Amino acid sequence: MPELPEVETLRRSLEPCLKGQVIAGARILNPAVLLPGPELYQELLPGRSVEELRRRGKYLIMCLSGGWRLTAHLRMTGRLLWYDAATSPGPHTHVILDFQLGGQLHFQDFRRFGRWWLTDAAGLDSLSGLAALGPEPIDPNFSGRVLRARLGLDGKGWGGRARIKNALLDQKVIAGLGNIYADEALFAAGIHPLRTVGDLTDDEIERLAAACRQVLNDGIAHRGTTFRDYVDGQGQKGEHKNFLRVFQREGEPCFQCGSPIRRINVAGRSFFHCPACQKNDQVTS
Repeated sequence: MPELPEVETLRRSLEPCLKGQVIAGARILNPAVLLPGPELYQELLPGRSVEELRRRGKYLIMCLSGGWRLTAHLRMTGRLLWYDAATSPGPHTHVILDFQLGGQLHFQDFRRFGRWWLTDAAGLDSLSGLAALGPEPIDPNFSGRVLRARLGLDGKGWGGRARIKNALLDQKVIAGLGNIYADEALFAAGIHPLRTVGDLTDDEIERLAAACRQVLNDGIAHRGTTFRDYVDGQGQKGEHKNFLRVFQREGEPCFQCGSPIRRINVAGRSFFHCPACQKNDQVTS
């Protein structure tokens, strides 16, 4: 699933193409991906201009004239692709937005898990997934103090018994982090993914907050991570795969100490780590 760096890269690649454009119409090939339903899209979208593109967590938000918001979540395999001129729909294309100057935005999704929502500004605030999101970890104000509060070390939320990797993946804790960047942040902070939240020191939480911000900004700088499906709005793959330190590097040497990177499987989820750089005396690596 595209994470914060991939969605931010997508936003940056699409905004110059879309900003100021006026929608001519929507061609809906698979209405199941649209909420609340296709009729609203066909009624409200024509004639509206794109004022800006925003991102919140893993959501991409197109701000339209008249206060309307077109929000997309790509889920596992969704793609948003810009074409300067009319282009025949490729495989698994579900929606095409036509623009008055001739460009098109295609939404493709092999697995059909991605969704679009069309709401006014107030309705956007009521979308359950968006409303529950935690703070943005690339915000300059994101800190160990903020992370500690979101982890619920004050007796609320996850609390002390949760594994830190699982807690980081909860979008209510912080927004936009997924498997790739959670593993990378834990490695950068020197914290084993199976450590319990309550076992972490203040210094470790501060290091982890800084590591989250750093690995996400690095991912943005390299235009996201592509293993198979993810591309930006121009169809270009991200390059951050070449800079990963632990994720999907099982058996390869750690760049810091040379120890083989290991993978732990817990409840169907993989945890990549260096057993030497990320110690946990409570578990067997």
